[in-house]
Amino acid sequence: MSDIEKNSIIIQAVSKAIATGTHFYAYRMPGELDFHFGAQIIDQHTPVGFYIKPFSESGTCPTTYISAQFDAVKFLRMPNSALSRRSVHKVENASTPQEKYMEQANDMIDRMRKGELLKVVLSRTISGDSSNVDWSNVFQELAVDNPDSFVFIFNTETTGTWIGASPERYLSYAGKSISTMALAGTRIAGVEGEWGKKEIVEQSIVADYISEIFDKANVRFTKSETYTRRAGNVEHICTEFSGEVTNPSQVDKMQTMLHPTPALAGMPTKEAIKLIKGTELHNRRYYGGYIGPINAWGNFDFFVNLRSLEFDKEKYCIYVGGGLTADSVAEQEWEETCQKSQLLLKYIER
Repeated sequence: MSDIEKNSIIIQAVSKAIATGTHFYAYRMPGELDFHFGAQIIDQHTPVGFYIKPFSESGTCPTTYISAQFDAVKFLRMPNSALSRRSVHKVENASTPQEKYMEQANDMIDRMRKGELLKVVLSRTISGDSSNVDWSNVFQELAVDNPDSFVFIFNTETTGTWIGASPERYLSYAGKSISTMALAGTRIAGVEGEWGKKEIVEQSIVADYISEIFDKANVRFTKSETYTRRAGNVEHICTEFSGEVTNPSQVDKMQTMLHPTPALAGMPTKEAIKLIKGTELHNRRYYGGYIGPINAWGNFDFFVNLRSLEFDKEKYCIYVGGGLTADSVAEQEWEETCQKSQLLLKYIER
């Protein structure tokens, strides 16, 4: 079976899984062509699967795992009558009004100018009608248009159904190797010239934080030169980190301590999260958490859940955010979120 045939079968499986409300996941790794698919039919754990961590864990937003009990071929052979339809999580968040976002952004910027925090990530929501959207086709087009991103779609009764193309690796582990990245600062892709002070400071906060986490976990690491990384119609400042662990406990420490990074929360972390929860009108749910596959040997590739949306049969909700610092201008931050949202909106509004 060719790669094209395999991917076509997975798209059919994604379409069937959405229609039947099956717990499933599908993804395409950055720089690769192959799609991957797994479906869970019964409540039984398998070592191969898909891990889903929320931004802030709660009773309604728990950490979730989808077991890979069926591949795409076996899933398609199952009659729909054999699939127990589960209740589908309903999308609840409405769009954030621009005037409210501006008010929130200006308040946060003022706090940082007073020295209360270094950085805060403010997000907003964009909701609309999803009744005529072919989400399996959107998944396929996202993969084609975003070759360097982690393209994903998943559904569980608890999380609801999410789709996106994340440019940001949270943490990967294979053998003794562990890697992550500091990705922050945003501008329109292809802009010539040097990055601005605000974006450089924003990204350096994230890079310094990640260096500290490696040190706290006693993991020796190296980091790349800082470079510009494209993600759809925008680009970011990126520094890649890699290290070698000597004990599995170091992996657990890294996975725990990195979340949430200043790229999705802010700095200092606790104060930023408190301000976010007291300011944003929506629950971020799984936006800003991390997601990704785990294999039979316990190796994993986790990515930050961003450039994403959740949807049901009637409604979608895009989550989009940006890092604010003392040098931020609220109007420019709003425009940045507009640019980021186009990565997904262009497939919905056509």
